[in-house]
Amino acid sequence: MTVMFLRNLIIGVTILLLISFLGILHPVGDSLSVVRLPLAILLAVLTLFSYRQPTLMIAGFIVAIVSSASVLWAYHGQSIPKNSDMSVYQKNLSFRPGDRSDILNDILMLKPDVITFQEVHKRHLPLINALKKHYPHHIVCPFAAVGAVAVLSRMPLASDAYRCEIGLGIAALHVQSPEGPLWVVSIHQHWPWPFQQDDQAEQIIPLLADLDGLKLIAGDFNMVPWSHNLDEYAAATNTQLAGPFKASFLFKGTYAMRIDHVLAPKGGKTFLRPYYGSDHHGLFARVDL
Repeated sequence: MTVMFLRNLIIGVTILLLISFLGILHPVGDSLSVVRLPLAILLAVLTLFSYRQPTLMIAGFIVAIVSSASVLWAYHGQSIPKNSDMSVYQKNLSFRPGDRSDILNDILMLKPDVITFQEVHKRHLPLINALKKHYPHHIVCPFAAVGAVAVLSRMPLASDAYRCEIGLGIAALHVQSPEGPLWVVSIHQHWPWPFQQDDQAEQIIPLLADLDGLKLIAGDFNMVPWSHNLDEYAAATNTQLAGPFKASFLFKGTYAMRIDHVLAPKGGKTFLRPYYGSDHHGLFARVDL
């Protein structure tokens, strides 16, 4: 590896890492934030070979440390409330064929107050139908070829209000929680830029902001906790991400990341559930309203 090539490689990775903090300016920043930790590790390794260029080595190492710290802080620095008002079961069911009966058993064992699903394919309708007896209030809203988004509740409805934006990846029910009327929302975002995630979020977030009262948002956001995208959802809905942020999705069997989230007014505590035939872990969360 020549000195010039190593120098250019370090500069290139450093630029990518710096851009990963600029999601507020362009969605490419959020896309790069997904791989911020691997880029930081790569940069740290490259700086070890640049001892002949101490200024470049120190600068690259500082950027690598700061970038890694931003990810590790998000994973371990989340404040977990001591109290909880209700529970939610969040799951991307996956449109792929497979047995989902274990999910039904898991839900019946945990007895969450509300359920949010994504990728509800027609092959999952037996699961939905089996749950209706225990969760009489529900909405299944068409989204994309991979399947619909859904909300199910054992809590009574606070009104006859609901939201189903067909093709947008959002479904919402207005339920009566221990702290009063609450909007329970299921979200399924597209993949990040250059795919349609940013355009989709620009339509969903104003809809959520217009919903009156308390909100509980859960779903497959296809985005990591330290992104500008998740900051926008939290700010618009006056919610906080429930932690801790253990990885919920294994991309191509190699890169584990947290892209499934629960947001509540005062946050909450999440517990990973097994895959049960999906490529996403389920989340069981106790949330503070």
